[in-house]
Amino acid sequence: MSNIAGKHKPEIDRVQLVYASVLDVVSHTGMVLIAAGFLAYTARLLPLTVSIEDVASHWHLRAGEMNRLLSVPSGWSWLQDPLHGDVLSFISIVFLSMAAMICLVAVIPVFFAEKNRTYALIAILQVLVLAAAVVGIAS
Repeated sequence: MSNIAGKHKPEIDRVQLVYASVLDVVSHTGMVLIAAGFLAYTARLLPLTVSIEDVASHWHLRAGEMNRLLSVPSGWSWLQDPLHGDVLSFISIVFLSMAAMICLVAVIPVFFAEKNRTYALIAILQVLVLAAAVVGIAS
């Protein structure tokens, strides 16, 4: 520990710094994407797969019923045509929800550089479990 003016300053692990810096970038980028997606949707800057009025008038329904009635893209079908305002908004939420996985991928090389293979393996397994959940294997 370093001693600055009589105060002890804790040392911060490199893994923590990498994780935190990646999380900072991902979270700020995600918030900008969410705002841009919302703006594109509400200002109708791009075509919509489901109109704002249709969403508002069916808001009382369960998600499954709403998807069936409005022919909302489900599963991974939104990837086929991402240039719609509502899909772009959804993509921003998907990106932000993947923050933990992105951070884990970023720290894996740090674990290997520090010769900490156990933590590297744990991080790799976490990424694989999260990826399996994303694609629906672990559901």
